This record gives sequence, C-alpha cells and structure tokens, in this order.
Amino acid sequence: MSTTFIATSLALALPWAYSLRRSQFSWHTVVSILVLFHSLSSLHTLLLRSPPNVFKTLQIPLNTPTDAIQSLLLRYSDAPYLDSELQELLQRLASFEIRALYPRFGHNVLATCTYCHSFEDFVLYSLPRPVLSYVREIAFIGLVTTRRRKLAVLTLLIMALSEFYVLATVTIQVSPRGAPHAPTIWWHDSLLFARTILFLLLPLIVHFVPPFEHRIPIISRLLGLSNTPAVDATPLLFQTHQTMSHLLPALHILKYTHAATMRLPELRTRAGAWWEEEARVGTWVREDGNNHSTNEQHGDGEGGTNANTVRGVARALGMAFDEAAEGVEEGKLRTNAKKMARILILDGVKYSKQWHRH
Repeated sequence: MSTTFIATSLALALPWAYSLRRSQFSWHTVVSILVLFHSLSSLHTLLLRSPPNVFKTLQIPLNTPTDAIQSLLLRYSDAPYLDSELQELLQRLASFEIRALYPRFGHNVLATCTYCHSFEDFVLYSLPRPVLSYVREIAFIGLVTTRRRKLAVLTLLIMALSEFYVLATVTIQVSPRGAPHAPTIWWHDSLLFARTILFLLLPLIVHFVPPFEHRIPIISRLLGLSNTPAVDATPLLFQTHQTMSHLLPALHILKYTHAATMRLPELRTRAGAWWEEEARVGTWVREDGNNHSTNEQHGDGEGGTNANTVRGVARALGMAFDEAAEGVEEGKLRTNAKKMARILILDGVKYSKQWHRH
C-alpha cells in the first residue's frame, strides 16, 4: 500500500507542480496548492490509514468466542501477552449486545471508550469525530471556491445525514455460537471509506470541472443557481475600449475638418450642395405618407397613414416620427431624439448655428 501511495502521489504532484511553475503566483495558485495537499491527505487516509478491525484481520466470523480471538491474537503477536487495550476490548466482546455494536461504531470506539456501557454512550462518544470531519470539509470547500459552493455543501450534508441515519437504524445480529454465521456488513468501515472517497473527489470536481449547472435545470432552480452560464465581460470591455480609442480621435478630426471646409470657398460650396441634397432627400423621406391625396388613392393605414409609405412602415415598427398635432400623438422616434438633444445640451454640448431653420 505504501508503494501505491507513493506512486499515486507522484503521479498527481509532478504534473500539478509543472503546471503551477508555468503560471504566475496568485490566489488561484494558493488554492491549487491547498487542493493538492488536501487530495494527498485524503489519499493517505484511504490507502494507509484503514480502520483496524480484529475480525477482518484474523478473517474470523463475528460470533467467534473471545478465547479463540485471544489465542489467534497471541499467535500472530511477538509479545507473550496482549496489551491492556485489547484485553479490555475482549472483555467487552464477551457481551453479545456490545459485540453487535462493533460493526456499527468500529474498533477504535469500542476499544477506547472506557465509560461506555450502552448504545447511547457509544453514540455520544463516536459522534464528534465525523461531525468535525464534515465541518472541516465544508470550511475547506468554502475556502477554495465560490463556484458550486451550495451544491457541494448540500452534497456533504446529504452524505452526513445518510451516514448518521444508517448507523442509528441499521440492524446487526450476532448468530449464536455453533449456528451458521451470516456474512457481516462492516457499516462503520464502509461508510468511512465512502466518506474519504467523497472528501477526495468533491474538491477536485468543484475546483476543476467546468460549469454544468445550466445542464441540470431542476437542481439549478432548487439551489437558486442561474441556468445561464457566467459570461466573462473582459473581452467585451477590451473591444469597447479599442472602439472608443479609435472613435474619439475620429470625432476630433471631423470637428476640425468641418471648420477647415468652411474656410475654403470651393469646399464650402461643395459641402453646401451636399447638405442641400441631404436635406432634399430627408424631406422626401419625412414627407412620404404625409400627403392625404396619396392616402385616398392607396387606402389609409393605421392612424391615417398608408402602410406602404415610410411613415406607415415606421409606425408599424414602433419608430413613428409624426409631429404632434390635434388628435395626433407625437412619434416615439421624434420624442426620443428631442430627449437626447436636451441631454446633450444640458451636458454642455453646443449645437451648430447651421441647425437653425431660416
């Protein structure tokens, strides 16, 4: 087992150390180191610190007489006598009621609790250790990650409640001596093994596996998680910064170009002609659909405007630009344009005199 632990530890630690060496030192690096040491500690417990069990070690049934157990222990021991802890344990195993608690609470509880004589005594003596292990694991999960924290804590709570419920309600019977022995389920050892596996895998899953909450909508709703995966806004902010960096100089150039155009007669004439053409086209667009004779010929649309005209299409799209009049509501597009103009003026932007109507 020690060779397996060393080989597995090296297989985990060497790639981990290589990946950390190539990355900059940050809080993520600290968390990765903590997860590594936690994983190695759980692996050490799993491979090298299996709970002692007299019956499994000697490969004897649970109803083996204490004299036979003592003889086997002395046969495999180098000392001529057993230590006081084993002697105390054998005296307790003489009672079938206490022996039935051995698969439930494990070897250490029955061997070390000197004042326990009933089921309640053993429960109170054995409960703090698993409770503290779950509390420690919840604290560690909360330290290393904020992602899936609720799901991880809920998993640990379900495992803890399941373990305590099984140990409190499972039925264990010891067959009388000489009777056929039924296979014994070592509940304490099995649940401790499952708990160690969970402590080993859960931080790795929480810390390294990509988000998957959006694939399980029922669990996401129960835990208050969003079905939409989190989006990193850093690329969007970077693109926005680049766009503004190009746009602001272009606006300044446009301002100075307009001033230079007004100083040269030829450019001023060509610019005036261009603006006149733009004004004429704009008038066509704005007045399209405002002619009542056209409406009478082609049929009225909503609000007295033909649906095939610019005004009719704009109204259908919710972007009407009609002027306010008696019985006519001002268009939403015109209203929004006025609001934006007022905001710009309040912010100190001076409008050009060329915008005045003559």
